[in-house]
Amino acid sequence: MDKVLEITSNDHIIMIDKLCKRILGHPEILGRIIKGFIKEAKDVSLEEIIGIIKGNDGFQQLNNVIDIPYHGKVEFDYFCYINLPQKEGTSKRIYLDVEIQNVENPGYALLTRGNDYLSRMITSQNGKEYDYRNYDGMKKAYVIWILPQAARKRDGHVNRYKTTEENISGATIERLDSYDKNEQIMIYLNKDHKLEDKYESSDWIKTPLVIFFNNTYDLLVKKDVMKKYKFKEIEKEVEKMCNLGEMIARENIEKGHSMGLEQGLEQGQKLERRKKNIQSITNLMESLNVSFSKAIELLKVPEDEVLEIEDYFKF
Repeated sequence: MDKVLEITSNDHIIMIDKLCKRILGHPEILGRIIKGFIKEAKDVSLEEIIGIIKGNDGFQQLNNVIDIPYHGKVEFDYFCYINLPQKEGTSKRIYLDVEIQNVENPGYALLTRGNDYLSRMITSQNGKEYDYRNYDGMKKAYVIWILPQAARKRDGHVNRYKTTEENISGATIERLDSYDKNEQIMIYLNKDHKLEDKYESSDWIKTPLVIFFNNTYDLLVKKDVMKKYKFKEIEKEVEKMCNLGEMIARENIEKGHSMGLEQGLEQGQKLERRKKNIQSITNLMESLNVSFSKAIELLKVPEDEVLEIEDYFKF
């Protein structure tokens, strides 16, 4: 939706952001993310996970803002906990933050930001899940990063980062539950992924993610994906996203007509220049793996033009 976002209002961007998060937290999407990438869900069916998310006992969406005095505030995209039944008849509660990130390299490593998120997710459990008398009550926390505009060479890749035990000397083994308390998962998707090309693994969740969050596909294509991948209830949210994109595009066309020929030409040239800048910066960030600030420095983009495009590289 880059052409639309270039000339839309902040209100529209906020609406798009909210709709993206609604889709992200929809039981049929969130359930697939949990089933596909959370180890503690391996013995739970997708249908059962979706049922837990819809119920009131084993799932709760949490306040997405954690503000720790003197340590700053963070805002998650979608923050929740879920109780997952285990094979031996017990249940494990995991805390989960799912993030959508358009830029792979925003000037720092996303994993370092994820470590900050994980520490806050664990600290926020203090006084609820555990305290100084019983640290064993601490629950595992996950941050899952979805990168829908990753470089084509990374399309479909998934990386997992976790704590492991290493015996430096001797053979002492600690209980896995005592240190297996956090993981980060990076899911790389490319917006130009061809619908007919199935992913080698987890296609049943990767294809819906890349299609639903990509507005180059119209509603008919997305409906076809819903049918093919057996979605039953998400159509309303996806349709709202498509309708909003069409509304913004239509408004911008009408604005262009009302500006008059001279203003329209000037605005068109400005938008074309902005589009080229965005493409050049994106290509440089992907090919050299540099940050946004380094890319504009190398390309010598004028300061006034940087101000016009920098919001595009923020989600």
